[in-house]
Amino acid sequence: MENINDVVKAGLCIGCGICTYFDPPGKMVFNKKLDQKIPINNISHNEKFVFEICPGKGYNILEESKSLFNEAKYDLELGYIYNHYAACSTDKELLKNASSGGLMSAIAIYLLENKIVDRVLTTQFKFDSGVNTDCILAKDKADILKSQGSKYCPVDLSKAINEIKNNKYNVAIIGTPCQLAGIRNIQRLDKEFSRKVIFTIGNFCGGIKTFKNINLLAKRNGINPNDIDYFRFRGNGQPGSMLIKEISGKQVEIPYPNYVGLNGLSKHLRCHLCIDATGELADFSCGDAWLDKFLKHINPWSVLITRNKKADDIIKRMIDTDLIVTLPISTEEIKKSQHENITSKKVRQKSRFYLYKTFGFRLPNFDGGYYDNNIRIWIEIKVFTKHRIKLLLEQLHLFKLVYNLIK
Repeated sequence: MENINDVVKAGLCIGCGICTYFDPPGKMVFNKKLDQKIPINNISHNEKFVFEICPGKGYNILEESKSLFNEAKYDLELGYIYNHYAACSTDKELLKNASSGGLMSAIAIYLLENKIVDRVLTTQFKFDSGVNTDCILAKDKADILKSQGSKYCPVDLSKAINEIKNNKYNVAIIGTPCQLAGIRNIQRLDKEFSRKVIFTIGNFCGGIKTFKNINLLAKRNGINPNDIDYFRFRGNGQPGSMLIKEISGKQVEIPYPNYVGLNGLSKHLRCHLCIDATGELADFSCGDAWLDKFLKHINPWSVLITRNKKADDIIKRMIDTDLIVTLPISTEEIKKSQHENITSKKVRQKSRFYLYKTFGFRLPNFDGGYYDNNIRIWIEIKVFTKHRIKLLLEQLHLFKLVYNLIK
């Protein structure tokens, strides 16, 4: 791959809009076939920089994380670790719509209210003839509360990152591992932008699907996608529930993860080929504490990894002021709580790369960050075939019938 167009043609564009930063005329447009936004032909005099910052093509995760967090200890499966916690916000208003312990929102609110940053880049759902996403620069707690909840769909950051570029805000940025990789790429090339980014807050990530997923989930539950005026993938406690509300007042709520298999759509291709399970380039990395001792606890809990002293000092202050409570958790327990995702991205990825390359797919390029041995190609053939059969059944409008028969 030599330019952004190659990334789009390879199916590796995640619709993040990062590439528009170095290309003033560049903007994102919705592509109906791909069901996400993609950059308009961005070949310009800035093409070298535009391509270099694209996270879809891959990035040097080892080199970048070492340069950012060399004071921490490296773990192949979790990235650089300065400190780690099981943690929960004490703010009942915040926990009301949190998926787990509300850590990402709690950190963002603390940074704003203590004037450590002027704005926080975060994502909200918006409802205009369907469900879409909107990146905003949150300025207060109310904005953060409106942004709560997982967004398992493409998110275009272009408007927000260019707003940061054109203003003097000091910011924190909340994002997925691949989005934050793009942010780090911009920071490396634009020192002024880098000085504005005070903290990054990343989520543990298993991947996203396109907006077709939301539309199908709505239809399969008797909701017209064009009439949705509220949607969430998760919220209202741990593990939370999907909630869809229609303008008419009709609503459907399904516990997570019961709704995940209700259609045959697979994850984004780029998500299948991702090696970052825990937001390895984020100052704060947050995920679910999928362990019985936390799931059965009276409080909802999150896993939190700080990757440098500056981030850990913030957490210490939040603990001292009773904004969060913590329990001890070992790195092995963190790995166990994220076993499926880590196994997929770290243990099996070498085999998946081999299979997809054999099938003619273009691959993102990384400088490591996964186990470079133990090729077990038959497992990947089985998984790949399963995904393709499910997608074919969906396209033939037979998936729901077959799913119900099997169920």
